[in-house]
Amino acid sequence: MSTDPYEWLRPDTDESLAWQEQQDAAARSHVRGWDYFAQVRDQLAAGPAAPGAPDSLGTTTPRRLGGRWFRLAPASPERAALGLWVSTSSDEPGRLLVDPHAAGYLRDGEPAQLVWYEPTPDGTRVVFGVHHNGEMIGLLRVVDTATGRDLPIGSHRHMLTGAVPGWLPDGSGFYVCDRSETGRHQVWHVPVDPPGEIGVAVNVIAPAEFTTSPSGLTPQVSPGGRWVITLTGQHEQVASHLGDRRTGTWRSFPPKGYEGECHGVWYDENTYIAVVTGDAPRGRLVAIPAETSADMRTWRELVPESDAVLRCVTLAGKHLVLCEVTDAVAGFRLVTADGKPAERLTTPGLGSSPTAMVSRRFERSEEVTFSYTTFLDPLTPYRYDPERGEPVAIGAPRPGMDAMTVAQRFATSPDGTRVPYFVVHRADLDLDRPQPALINGYGGFNVAWLPRFLGNYAPFLRAGGVYVHAILRGGAEYGRTWYEDGRLSRKQNTFDDLYAIAEDLIDTGLSEPARLAFHGASHGGLLAGVALVQRPDLWRAMVAEVPLFDMLHPLTSDHPAPQAVRSVFLEDYGDPDEPGDAAIIRAYSPYHNIEPGTAYPALLQAFGEHDLGCQPFHGRLFTAKLAHASTSGHPILLRVWKGAGHAALDSAEVSDHAAEMLAFLMRELNMTPT
Repeated sequence: MSTDPYEWLRPDTDESLAWQEQQDAAARSHVRGWDYFAQVRDQLAAGPAAPGAPDSLGTTTPRRLGGRWFRLAPASPERAALGLWVSTSSDEPGRLLVDPHAAGYLRDGEPAQLVWYEPTPDGTRVVFGVHHNGEMIGLLRVVDTATGRDLPIGSHRHMLTGAVPGWLPDGSGFYVCDRSETGRHQVWHVPVDPPGEIGVAVNVIAPAEFTTSPSGLTPQVSPGGRWVITLTGQHEQVASHLGDRRTGTWRSFPPKGYEGECHGVWYDENTYIAVVTGDAPRGRLVAIPAETSADMRTWRELVPESDAVLRCVTLAGKHLVLCEVTDAVAGFRLVTADGKPAERLTTPGLGSSPTAMVSRRFERSEEVTFSYTTFLDPLTPYRYDPERGEPVAIGAPRPGMDAMTVAQRFATSPDGTRVPYFVVHRADLDLDRPQPALINGYGGFNVAWLPRFLGNYAPFLRAGGVYVHAILRGGAEYGRTWYEDGRLSRKQNTFDDLYAIAEDLIDTGLSEPARLAFHGASHGGLLAGVALVQRPDLWRAMVAEVPLFDMLHPLTSDHPAPQAVRSVFLEDYGDPDEPGDAAIIRAYSPYHNIEPGTAYPALLQAFGEHDLGCQPFHGRLFTAKLAHASTSGHPILLRVWKGAGHAALDSAEVSDHAAEMLAFLMRELNMTPT
């Protein structure tokens, strides 16, 4: 029987939810009751990160298939929810193909949330996922591009894991993955009859090894339709299994026991071009014959490992486009089919692309398209023009932020590791005295936490704040070794890297503990909790969005998607049910390391009501225990957003969340918006 006096707050009971409602109301009142809250909110609403702006889920990279251009963009200027648009030109919005506000997509009066879509190779049909209220589990839908008519598919679930279906080359059907009630991966073949009627889905019998694959599986069908690869994702991507549609058999794609990543794109019917890290931590490019993929002796090297981290590859005609990361900055270059250098694509400033950060794949398109952003420039879509030999921006230029300066600096972690970070501030800011500074970081799950547009931090920067972008071990910025050095038994390195950056800011006089804050989301939210309990002396305020705090019990026993979410946690943290892992996890678990009588910094937590991965009970437990233990008198606030999941899927919600986060931090750091 538990002796924890706060255990009653773990299950979702009438009592615990009523307590949560009280805490949420108090947090909302505190944050929005600040004299300058409306000014911060209005600045965001009028600024470059306003709802519908490119960094706030307002625009996705256009894709060309069958002579048509597809993109996700707001359904209308008045409606922030994203719709699916189709046009004949990359520079025109075109026709709204899927309206999330249409009657067939509404649920309880709320519009659908479209996060991904996948057209057929000829662009005549599109499969996409429909979600509501931020829920992780949604339904597949298929639409006819010419008529906008929904094609019947039945009730087929889809989970937000980064996995998308893979169409057959002739559009006669697609493969899609989900999980059974016991958590086992299922790969379905969903046929589509020539008239456009979807047939009966057939479960493809897949190997038992699928049960150990984390996250989702993305099917990749070869150009001629014979082969199907299942690609794991998204934290560690491996072309795990190969299906032969002629024989109906499946086998492991790489050799049994292969460790490392192996992911890429079909070059032709029998050749898969892949980024591999099993013997090259920063990645090398190889050509793999489908027939002999399990024999590494038949793999042919195209591009050897280098100082740059190779993130992904796609086709540009018969050339290959590589996405690379060097010192936490993303770039693109072309090589020939045999790996010889062709040219480097020009990109503006110290920046990144979603392709390099998380997805590690180019969206399938007849033209190479990608998006790029810097700290000061919003996410801008580009297409590669082979005649000009360079990327060309799609659409009109979008306003960014001016009168700011960006610099890259390095700190030294306790074990001697060189840890990079970026500093962004007003060009006229006086750096001869400590300034309010906000560190943002992630450091987990093989995600490259690269520069991205700071539109949602604009009020903070204009008021004289210093934004600090931390590059921490556990991420992917320096390859597989950098990732391995910040996970499992070496997880403490991630936290030590953060403290090294904070101490460097203090030692160099850029800031001081009374003016230093941290903001992190998801794994970054855990980072905020750990930093708060391990080094409360470093911080004045913390914001933890969708965090985990009780690392020994990250999920409730009745969790509706246990295997899918649990398997992701195991990748980075280990298994809390295993004694060896549990001892390591407990040493940094925020909830278990709160010390009574400690002066803790101010804390704002934000959770999504429907988040399956980081459930609000973490906030209930942490709030109650921390408030009882802290002697500082600083606020300990718990915010639970209604109708939200692990992330806001509506650009207006993104703006609201940012306004509350900035208002809380600026108030605690004694800042006034200008």
